[in-house]
Amino acid sequence: MWKSLYIAGATGSEGGIVFSDEEYKKSCRITLEKCQNYYAITCGVYGAMVHTAFADFDHYQSLYDEMKMELQKFVDTDTNEDEELEFYDYFCNKF
Repeated sequence: MWKSLYIAGATGSEGGIVFSDEEYKKSCRITLEKCQNYYAITCGVYGAMVHTAFADFDHYQSLYDEMKMELQKFVDTDTNEDEELEFYDYFCNKF
């Protein structure tokens, strides 16, 4: 279950206003912020990866949902170090 870390009116890492900030199993986090001309989605797996993707006003929610689903699937899968590195590469290239 994702846990909300949302703080109303907070400024995100890209300088926008945070609309959603969630953590999964104390292993990863995803934050959605609205910037002036786009949305920024910053996510990471604690101690291993941080990545930011950008979306227009029509596609940010579907991108956020897809990234969140991929992170959850990864955390829920038992992986070795090589598989983790493959996932980080795949994820950053996909998004």
